[in-house]
Amino acid sequence: MDTESVIQIVLISTAIILLYFLVRSITSDTKMDKPKYSGLARSPEELYHPSDEAISEMEELISKLN
Repeated sequence: MDTESVIQIVLISTAIILLYFLVRSITSDTKMDKPKYSGLARSPEELYHPSDEAISEMEELISKLN
């Protein structure tokens, strides 16, 4: 068996494996019911209390604008 035949076998095997994973990923997306994102925050009351890091970043942004 010469080198060209070995390379062809390796490339064909790789192509078959990649096609298998591609088909499997396409078909698994249709089977799985993913929960849709509602857009609601998990705890919106936490947004009313900014962290110290958020306040310091906001101060830096305001100082850059002035």
